[in-house]
Amino acid sequence: MGGRWFAFLRAINTGNRRLTNEQLLEPFHDLGFNDVSAYQAAGNVTFRAPGEVDDGVIETALAKAYGFETPTFVRSAAEVTVVAAARPFSDGELAGTAGKVQVAFLRREPTPEELTGLGELVPDEDRVRVIGREWYWLPVEGISASALPVVKIERVLGEMTIRTLGTVQRISNKFDD
Repeated sequence: MGGRWFAFLRAINTGNRRLTNEQLLEPFHDLGFNDVSAYQAAGNVTFRAPGEVDDGVIETALAKAYGFETPTFVRSAAEVTVVAAARPFSDGELAGTAGKVQVAFLRREPTPEELTGLGELVPDEDRVRVIGREWYWLPVEGISASALPVVKIERVLGEMTIRTLGTVQRISNKFDD
């Protein structure tokens, strides 16, 4: 049946990008993946594949099926387990905020120069940590109250899609096999 994989799709069921679960999952079935399932209606898809999975192949299939570009960030089950278990912020940092820990999935691990550029953009009250291909963000008052310029950060780190750490933990727990 193959190993479990997770695809985190950007900007699904936001604005005019509305898809039913059937529409969301159909391209994954068409690519020959097995045990395809969605978590919530926000572009979180899990499936089984016999070998390595190429983000680009999935993105091409999704663009053809959906009629719009859909940046996709694929992680293995083992990688999602590591992300879900991450504790990038201390108890003191967590206690000092009203925000939830956010996880941005990146295409690649940032360079030291990119990390320096990232640090220059983060407001003093927010906390940011990068671990591998994930960028963890702790907004002091929540996303909407933060002055963190996500668009500018994307120019530094490249395309990304963001989920709460809690969502990643629930996905990992639900599909832990």
